[in-house]
Amino acid sequence: MVKKERLYYLDWLRVLAFWLLILFHTWQPFSHFHWLIESNYQTTIADILTIYTHGWRLHLIFFVSGIGTWFAIGSHKKNFFKDRFLRLMIPFIFASLLIVPSQRYYQRLQNGEIFDSFWRFMNLYPSQVLQNDYGFSILLWCKEIGIHLWYLPYLLIMTLVCFPILKKVKQGNFPIKKIKSILDKPYGIFVLAIPLFLIRLLLKPIFPNYTDWADFFTYVWSFLYGFILINNHTELIIILQKNQKKFLVVGLICSLTLIVGSTKEELVATYLNPEFNYYHVLISFLNALIAFSWTMFFVSLFSKKMNFKKEFLTEANTSILPIYILHQSIIVCFGYYIIAEKLGAFVEFTIILILTTISCLLLFKIITKIGILRFLFGMKSKE
Repeated sequence: MVKKERLYYLDWLRVLAFWLLILFHTWQPFSHFHWLIESNYQTTIADILTIYTHGWRLHLIFFVSGIGTWFAIGSHKKNFFKDRFLRLMIPFIFASLLIVPSQRYYQRLQNGEIFDSFWRFMNLYPSQVLQNDYGFSILLWCKEIGIHLWYLPYLLIMTLVCFPILKKVKQGNFPIKKIKSILDKPYGIFVLAIPLFLIRLLLKPIFPNYTDWADFFTYVWSFLYGFILINNHTELIIILQKNQKKFLVVGLICSLTLIVGSTKEELVATYLNPEFNYYHVLISFLNALIAFSWTMFFVSLFSKKMNFKKEFLTEANTSILPIYILHQSIIVCFGYYIIAEKLGAFVEFTIILILTTISCLLLFKIITKIGILRFLFGMKSKE
């Protein structure tokens, strides 16, 4: 079980995982991948950064979410599901109705659509959303409605699906000794990447859309690994630390291979439209090792180097959910006007990043002082 003293590196890891989103989404207009808004100055650097980070950033987020769920179960035993619903779904519903639509508004303005006003757009927005044909796929509807906020209902569904397993692990019904004997072997730790490989290999051609069931069940494993790590922290963190260099080497090799492979049309076509062929096997293999290796590398690195407290760490941790909810809408809003000035990729990126960061921090300060806003943004009430 985890020691009673606070593991500060987990706070740093959580801050890294979520604040990376601001950087990631700020450089999206400058990549050649289609996004909500697009700059006239699209660069290979943004493409490389996207390919590199996209392979592991969400796995790291779900890993730290698994850790957070372990603590939440311990501190809210009686009201766990109520608390989880309020902290995830209230912000999702609120932001999907009042914050997120602005992203579609600016996307359509850049695409040449004309609206008399933002409020005219809002009158049309619900019917435009419902024109999508996602059938009964609740996960795809969550992404369409919430755009970047799909993570919130995802985490709630994931918790419900995995709860019987989480309960058994929490109660100590987990064969840690048998697992540890496998992980202690040379490269035995990479056995844990096999489920990620098999799920993507078998499910991605069936559920090819981003955030659909193939992605869901892949992220589930990262979520479970985070939960299991913190439940057996003393035994497992030593194994991760011993394998830190291996994680780095494997992660670098696989990431570089995927980046170089992105210049091959057949591989890109299979990545975008998965089907059962050689390229799909290769992509699934690389993705599994990238997701697992980089996640475990950062966990092991932070456990060694970042297990200390700073005054701002508590507030930085508290700011994560409100800033996560706000950041992409702010990026798109500022980005639309700044990109129109055609200032060049670096200047546009820098201005958007600075304005987004300042706006997020200022709005977070306002949110913390108003009770109803704390509730709507998933924050705990002031004690």
